Amino acid sequence: METDCWIPLINFEDDGKIWVGTKVRLYNVGFNVKDKSLDYYDYLVSNIYENKDYFQLTNLSQGKAGNFICVMKKDSPNHYALGKSLKEVMELENTYLLLE
Repeated sequence: METDCWIPLINFEDDGKIWVGTKVRLYNVGFNVKDKSLDYYDYLVSNIYENKDYFQLTNLSQGKAGNFICVMKKDSPNHYALGKSLKEVMELENTYLLLE
């Protein structure tokens, strides 16, 4: 897997800040590919229209773009979510973060 810049969610701090624009990669999604490093979906942490309490994870991958996998609670009154919020809604073993 190409994870040089990607942080495993399981290693991300519970109080780490996750901002809008953070990319999340979920591996082992079930593609029929020989190279398992290509078996993933990318998601983008984004705002939900007229919702101040949650972020959504919007799919960026071809054929699935625009769909969202889950929502996670913001750390109110801040404009970010905490690592523990993402850990509650995503699989720990196959999920990675790209913090740019």
